[in-house]
Amino acid sequence: MSRYDAGIAAKIDDLFADWQQGVCPGGQVVVRKGGEIVYENCFGYASVEHRLPITGETVFHVASVSKQVTVMCVLLLQEDGLLNVDDDIRSYVSDMVSFAEPVSVRNLMNNVSGIRDQWELLMLQGVRLDDTITQSDAKDVISTQTELNFPPLTRYMYCNSNFTLLAEIAERVSGKSLNEFARERIFAPLGMAQTCFKDRYWQVIPNGADSYKRVGGELIHAVLNYGTYGATSLHTTATDFMKWMANFKEPVICKRETLSEMFACPTLLDGTKIHYAGGLIVNDPALYQGRPFIGHDGSDAAFRSCTVRFPVEDIDIAIFSNTDTVVIGRAAEKIVDLLLGVERSEVEPQVLPDFYDADFADEDVAGTYYSDGTYALIAQVVGKGDQLYLLEEYGAAPLVQVEGNRYQAGTANYELYLGSTAGFRFGTRCIPLKKWQPDQECEADGLAYAGTYESAELGTAYEVLVEDGALYLSHRRNKKQLLLRTAPDQFIAGVGGSLYGVTLTFARAANQAVSGFRVSTGRAQAVAFAKRN
Repeated sequence: MSRYDAGIAAKIDDLFADWQQGVCPGGQVVVRKGGEIVYENCFGYASVEHRLPITGETVFHVASVSKQVTVMCVLLLQEDGLLNVDDDIRSYVSDMVSFAEPVSVRNLMNNVSGIRDQWELLMLQGVRLDDTITQSDAKDVISTQTELNFPPLTRYMYCNSNFTLLAEIAERVSGKSLNEFARERIFAPLGMAQTCFKDRYWQVIPNGADSYKRVGGELIHAVLNYGTYGATSLHTTATDFMKWMANFKEPVICKRETLSEMFACPTLLDGTKIHYAGGLIVNDPALYQGRPFIGHDGSDAAFRSCTVRFPVEDIDIAIFSNTDTVVIGRAAEKIVDLLLGVERSEVEPQVLPDFYDADFADEDVAGTYYSDGTYALIAQVVGKGDQLYLLEEYGAAPLVQVEGNRYQAGTANYELYLGSTAGFRFGTRCIPLKKWQPDQECEADGLAYAGTYESAELGTAYEVLVEDGALYLSHRRNKKQLLLRTAPDQFIAGVGGSLYGVTLTFARAANQAVSGFRVSTGRAQAVAFAKRN
């Protein structure tokens, strides 16, 4: 197939129809097959305010796609004989390690270290993701952790702290900033002239795209003030990144053995093989119809990125966007089908969850919904006239009724099922929800929980308040959040407008008085808080 195959190009264009609706944000798409660029296009605007279209020169923040480049910096230092990825990280950053268990550099690369995630720790400190966040902020909160989520190599858990530590190791060993080292050893040799790590939040990125999110009918700025790097903050173009991906096929900047080490998925202590290695997802059978692949997605603010290589078919895809209106991972999968001539039904089979109610009748579904299982989820649904809204970080997103009790939240890639049988679905993940009702038991013993709780690891404090018979969790930087009981001495609370919340498990002393709690998020488990006397 030549790059001028107009029929396939038109079908790929159609996948990005939402980026072609007048003056709106959009993205870059570049596709290569057999070493030849077979499709490239740009859609939408890098700056909606200034009417600056996205071009091939537009530079995007690509979020977690950054991780693979950070890993390569560390592996190049291993090629130089300056470090060994099987060393304990204390050999390089002993001042940033306060936990007892040995963690290797390789554990960081493969997300099996057990270290708590920096973003969720910062969130627990009261930092909001639209605050200015520096590399020092991230390093400081990592270095004060005295416990791990789990012993290394006993579980896989995605963790941004791992790659902040890898960036620090690379800088200390090389004596250069991560951006300087990457430019000398990766970007310049590969001709990636528009690629860099943004390591200060005030840094100007030439041709940089702004980030936009649609809330209801309004287009807003999704603010991103990161000065952190290693886990994120690579800035590049799709054309530049194709040069990086070409190195996976024919290595120029490293030895072929280095790539093999980068792509080598670890085996956990219980014998489980995971599908994450070297800052990349590798051959996860749940993705891309089971085709062998290496790749990674990224998501910060409204920036979205998807980069994937299919080595058997020799296909590379890079999609970078400054908005979340297109599910770009799904678009990448459809592009591969188009290139390979695979026909799939446009109508996906509807395997609806148990909490779907086709006979859903009009009822008062506004209220607070929550999960009481592994995932702490809280969805606040409000009604205004005949319209329902989901309260989110940037405001109220209108809910669109698909059918029965099934609702779509704007352009979000998830569904809510409301009413007496409720739930949340994201892709294949289905989580039942309950609608909160005032807890009379909690009203009776609420004062036992009331007080101030402090964390030595986070250097911050929370208050538990009793108001009008309900319990609330309050922090000086965030408004108070309703505490919902899910089990004896266990509660969940919302955080920052996100659907994902935190779980609090209270501890009691020998006299049964409440003595503290441990708080868990998805990637930061059991952080201890002691009750102040």
